[in-house]
Amino acid sequence: MAAEATLGPKGPPLHYPVDSVSVSVRHSPGPALGAQTRELVLTGAGSAKLTRGDAAVSFDYAAADLVGVLNGLYGLNYFDLPADLVRRYSVFLKDDGSVGTSQLRLLDRASTEVCVRMASYEKCVRYADDEPAALAALVRQLDAEADQRVLAATPK
Repeated sequence: MAAEATLGPKGPPLHYPVDSVSVSVRHSPGPALGAQTRELVLTGAGSAKLTRGDAAVSFDYAAADLVGVLNGLYGLNYFDLPADLVRRYSVFLKDDGSVGTSQLRLLDRASTEVCVRMASYEKCVRYADDEPAALAALVRQLDAEADQRVLAATPK
């Protein structure tokens, strides 16, 4: 029997070069006036870029730190999450006694998309309203660390 090449049938590869890895976090503000998109891209090549609106700042980001981010994602079962958590479903009882399903689309809400690329594999998850909480907490941590690194890298 051959060794598995991926984690599950549609999962990430089990072996890949670190320089083929990137993790991106994109915050879309929704329809708020004056709000800017924010995107953080971490790469296995040792660099990162934080973009706010049209302004971008690059900074060093060690491969070991990126591996820590990947471990955090594995720890919260990121690769098992559906791609779109912004859509919400509920059921209701119809007058005829049957159960109907409705879909609530949160198109006007601010949302965050986290994408992981490993060689030719890519997984993106979009969420809103800080759910799932574990992913939202990891994203807040990454954003705070990026802000600190950008501040430290800014000439005084």
